[in-house]
Amino acid sequence: MSTNEFVEQSMHVINRRSRQLPLKPGFSIAVMRRVNADRQRVFHALTVPEYIETWFSVPGSLIGRTFVWRRDELVSISYSCRENEESRIVCSYRVCRKRKLLFTWRHSHALERAPSWVRIRLEGEFRRTAVHVTQFGLELSDRQWHQELWEASLEKMCKLF
Repeated sequence: MSTNEFVEQSMHVINRRSRQLPLKPGFSIAVMRRVNADRQRVFHALTVPEYIETWFSVPGSLIGRTFVWRRDELVSISYSCRENEESRIVCSYRVCRKRKLLFTWRHSHALERAPSWVRIRLEGEFRRTAVHVTQFGLELSDRQWHQELWEASLEKMCKLF
């Protein structure tokens, strides 16, 4: 399947299902880190593809093998693992404000599932921002992987500033 076919299929599934708030019951995770940067810089790090590539840290992925692109409200994150297998996460923004992001989250291998949701809140003043990430609507089997992903990613973001 080409990238364009995958994105078109994902957008259709995400758009169709994203109107179904609230989600079916699921599990959630929450991670918080304080970043030594103002909210505007952190917001850009969270929304600009070139910046996302520098801090996004998928468990087991190869360094330098994460690629992000954004078109309108859709973000696609491709990464390669040690098994030389490429995977993709497709996100669709529902809220994109300087203090709050809300987006759907779906793996390429789980298109038949309802998407989980990620909410990111930014709180802070001047040179220090608290980044609160909550992901909800997860399957139990995915919960630990997502916890590790967000902890490693936010830790890496902290080191960039």
